Amino acid sequence: MIENLTISISFSEVEEAHVGNYFHLSEMSGEFLIIQKPDNTFYFLCSNDCDIVGICQSFDWYIVSKDAFNDRLIIGIGLSDKESINGELYRVQDETTLILWRDILRFTFESDFVRQFFPYNTHFKGKMRIDGALCFYIHDYYPTRCKDISVFDRKTSNLVFRFKEGRQAALVAKIFSLCIARMPFFKEKAANAVLIPIPAATRERNITRFARFCSLLSHRLKVVDGFRATWIKEDREQMKGTHGQDKLSNLIFHPDYFKGRDVFLIDDIISSGENFTQMKRKLIQLGAKSVTGLFLGKTVKSENQK
Repeated sequence: MIENLTISISFSEVEEAHVGNYFHLSEMSGEFLIIQKPDNTFYFLCSNDCDIVGICQSFDWYIVSKDAFNDRLIIGIGLSDKESINGELYRVQDETTLILWRDILRFTFESDFVRQFFPYNTHFKGKMRIDGALCFYIHDYYPTRCKDISVFDRKTSNLVFRFKEGRQAALVAKIFSLCIARMPFFKEKAANAVLIPIPAATRERNITRFARFCSLLSHRLKVVDGFRATWIKEDREQMKGTHGQDKLSNLIFHPDYFKGRDVFLIDDIISSGENFTQMKRKLIQLGAKSVTGLFLGKTVKSENQK
C-alpha cells in the first residue's frame, strides 16, 4: 500500500469546520485518490469501503456528484474551499493502481467526455453598475431561443434551469460562496450584510428556488439570511425582462431585516435590470445602507436586441 496524506488546510478556519478526520486520515478505511485542481474542483475515485463523504466533510468540501464506477469503486467530482490547491491525496495498493486511477479521473473529468453537465466556475466573470449599484455575475447566459451555443454555455443553461427548479441549491450556494468570499466588497461589508433574493413570481417558486439556497449560502458566508425580508401576498404573472411595470406591487417588505444593513441582492439571471432596479430603490427607501447585486448569469442579447 502506498499513500500521500499531506494536505493543505487554512488553520484560521479549523474551529468552524468539522476537521476531525483531518487528524486521522491514516485510520480511514479503504483505498482512495483525490485530485485537487487550482479552479477549486476536485475529483475522486475510491473503494466502496472508503468514507469519502467523511473525508470531504472534514475539509468542508462539497460533493457535486458521486456514482458507482463499477461494483467495487465510486467516482465523483466536487468543489473544495476558497484556497485553490493543485495536488493529490491518496492511499492505493501500488504505483500501477495510482497511475490507472489518475488516468480514469483525467479521462472522465478533463477530456471531451462530459459526465456531469454543469459548469463549476468559482470566480465572477463580469461586473457592471445598474442604477448606480455595483453588480456581479458568474456566467454569460444564452436564452433558450439561442440554438447555436457552445457545450459550456449549454452547461450554464442546465445549471440555471436546475437551480430555478430548486434541485441544485447546495451546489449553487457553494459556487456563490467561493465567488463572493474572495471579493474585496465582501470583506468590507460581511459583518453588516444581509442576503436577500429578488422574489420569484409565485410563493411556491420563491420557496422552491430560494429558501434552502439562502439558508445554505448565508450560513457559508456567515451573514444574515434575509429570505423572509419580503413576503409574496399574491402570485403574479412572470414579468422578467419587461419594462415600465410595477414589479413589487404584490410584495410586503419587512425592514427589520435590512434597515441600516448592506444588502447582497441575489437572483438567478439579470436581463433588463428592471427587477433589480425596483428592488434596490425600495430597499434603500426603507432604510438599507447599500445594495450589491449578485447573479448566477447575465443574459447575452442577440444582435437584433442590441
